[in-house]
Amino acid sequence: MNRHDLSKAVYEAHGGIPFGEAQRIVDIMFDTIKSRLVRGEKVLLSGFGCFRVVRRKQRNGVDPQSGRPILIVGRRAVTFRPSKHLKSL
Repeated sequence: MNRHDLSKAVYEAHGGIPFGEAQRIVDIMFDTIKSRLVRGEKVLLSGFGCFRVVRRKQRNGVDPQSGRPILIVGRRAVTFRPSKHLKSL
């Protein structure tokens, strides 16, 4: 499923709005989620799951092409934990 599919689902569920408006609603939702994650806040969608930003530590790795050791720098990453309602599906 992609952004277009989500927009189509919103459009079909609320047939009174134009498809362009459904796309705008989906875009606003994603922009809001992204902006909260950039600020380091967690995003909880009840019944779906929780997105949160975690800090990955610097670690050693191996270059798969050459086999040489490399240093993987630390970074921020987004994790997702599904709701217990999703786990039972």
